[in-house]
Amino acid sequence: MTERATIIGLPRSLLNHDRKGVIRGALLAAALFALNAAICWPLFHADYLDNFQSNEGVFMSLARLLGQHFPHSAWFPWFDAGLPLENAYLPFVPALVALISSVTGASLAHVLHFLEALAYCLAPVFLFLFARRVSGRTAPAFAASLLWSVFSPSVFIPQILADTGTAWGSRRLQTIVFYGEVPHNIALSLVPLALLFLVMFLDKPSTRRLALAVCVTAVVMATNAFGIVTVAVSSAILVLARNQVRLRPLLSVCAILLSAYLLICRFLPPSLIRLIRVNSQVDGGDFRFTLKGGIFGLLFAIVIVALWFATRRLSDPMLRFAILFSAVFGGITALYFWKGLSFLPQPNRYQLEMDPGLCLLAAFAIAPLARRLSSRLRFAAATLAAIALSLMAASDYGYARKLIHPVDITGTVAYRQSKWIGSHLPGQRVFLSGQNEFWFNLFADNPQLSAGLQSSAPNWAQRVAVYTIDSGQNAGAQDGPISVLWLKAFGCGAVTVPGPASRDAYHPIANPRKFDGLLPLVWNEGDDSVYQVPLSSTSLAHVIPPSSVVTRRPENGLDVEPLRAYVTALEDPTLPRASLTWENPDHGRISATVAPSQVISVQVNYDAGWRAATAGRSLRIRPDQIGMMIIDPDGAGPRSIDLEFTEGAERAVCLGISLLTATILLGLLTCDNKRLATLLTEPRP
Repeated sequence: MTERATIIGLPRSLLNHDRKGVIRGALLAAALFALNAAICWPLFHADYLDNFQSNEGVFMSLARLLGQHFPHSAWFPWFDAGLPLENAYLPFVPALVALISSVTGASLAHVLHFLEALAYCLAPVFLFLFARRVSGRTAPAFAASLLWSVFSPSVFIPQILADTGTAWGSRRLQTIVFYGEVPHNIALSLVPLALLFLVMFLDKPSTRRLALAVCVTAVVMATNAFGIVTVAVSSAILVLARNQVRLRPLLSVCAILLSAYLLICRFLPPSLIRLIRVNSQVDGGDFRFTLKGGIFGLLFAIVIVALWFATRRLSDPMLRFAILFSAVFGGITALYFWKGLSFLPQPNRYQLEMDPGLCLLAAFAIAPLARRLSSRLRFAAATLAAIALSLMAASDYGYARKLIHPVDITGTVAYRQSKWIGSHLPGQRVFLSGQNEFWFNLFADNPQLSAGLQSSAPNWAQRVAVYTIDSGQNAGAQDGPISVLWLKAFGCGAVTVPGPASRDAYHPIANPRKFDGLLPLVWNEGDDSVYQVPLSSTSLAHVIPPSSVVTRRPENGLDVEPLRAYVTALEDPTLPRASLTWENPDHGRISATVAPSQVISVQVNYDAGWRAATAGRSLRIRPDQIGMMIIDPDGAGPRSIDLEFTEGAERAVCLGISLLTATILLGLLTCDNKRLATLLTEPRP
């Protein structure tokens, strides 16, 4: 067994050499998995659940497009008026769901829930293996992982306790099932595994272990943006906790993190990182830099450094890691909830990282005290702890049964509304407001004006349009007409509105009656309505005069003067009609007859990767001031224009770098070289 493990890069040191230790570790790991599986068991075989406020439909929709159109899936047309696939979400989870679904024939929902449950069960197992490997001690490593399996320390924060509804329910499971925090939880479950491979490499360097550490870290990075922060910070903390404040180990960690990024940079190019950095400052709250926040951030950093100095004499590197890890992520979370301070965008989301850190801290802080007790007192304490943990596990079991409710999707409003729109308004862009935007594209192919994640939405004007239609802020009596103008400017043929009595969890449209008498009501069930927006042409391509192009960027959602001439041109019956048909998400064809000097407006977000050509000649393509495409047809008369989304220069370079990095890593995996790896971690004698 151990020889086979060594061949695939898992050395005997992973299992602490001794055979009894191997068996004991395997049994304890299996026990952790079984306990967590018992808690979340219904999730393993669930199809659709009744938690429609969850955004897990986003990941299923991405998987659906990949399953139907790969490899022609670089452009994702369904969200946010169209955007590159990587802007919709990091690809690992949707791609894995699509692959497993296509191989097994299971539904996308079933596969996603199976992966959710698997990650839920494996997270404590990987934490146990990591803590055991670093500390060399089984009991506290198992205790920490067991505690994380049944208890969420973050419930000590009143807001989290109120949201969870009980102190004795799994917050980790709730964020997966209720909120759809699937990629974040999967990334978090893999972080201890990435740290484990990092330790293996630092302890016994080889190029194979180096490549494995890079690959696992890259999987974390390709799963979730919060996972990128967590794996980078925890890798640095690990090296510092092991007192490896030497240049070579620190450079090795930096090299692993950089190589992991280069491996996945095609899906996270520098321009997307910049976009996320800007957008995330106002996504889910106002996290923009302030002087107060900067001062407290500096003080927070000083406290962390002081804590590192204060713990230098601790002999247990795992205890030191737990202290520093808990201080970083627990501090980020607690300071936001208690004082409203933010050092990172969406600091409340790091509550998930806070929990395993505090569990590690509790177990490894108590372990030295437990060793000093007499055997009788130790047995009594262990018995009481076992009883308490059993009660927590039983409570988690009951909480999970209340949380996980399978549902017949065909009997839901979301399904019936989506199917009606897909059959009665085929191909038309729609504005889905409320929770159904997450689920709509599982059942219909219509593109949406919103639905994506705001932190990576590329078009500022599109985000302004969505906010204006939803909020109607400061619009007064013009709320309805202004909203309709934005809907027409982005080619929306319908808008859905959840009314006050709707079961929608969000009710984003502040004035749900603003379209009454303004737009025809074409579908209604309960208090969920669909209003049709009258359009002269349902195509997303239009022939317009150059004077109608939006040449000034609106200052805000109420500044609609730049839109008026454009919308007037869209409704002008004297202008030629243009059709846009899609062969696949990456390739469309426009047919139109144009007069001299006329241009073609395409109501799809502009990107540098788009190319337009007719009869083999490239055409000029540029953005207007609301972020959509303008094509100069290069002459008059009938035109058949191929519109194709290509890599673009930045993505092509990133793809080359990713392929080169993958080739190098493959070479390191197949041709192990311990001497080369040692040079990376140890100074020359």
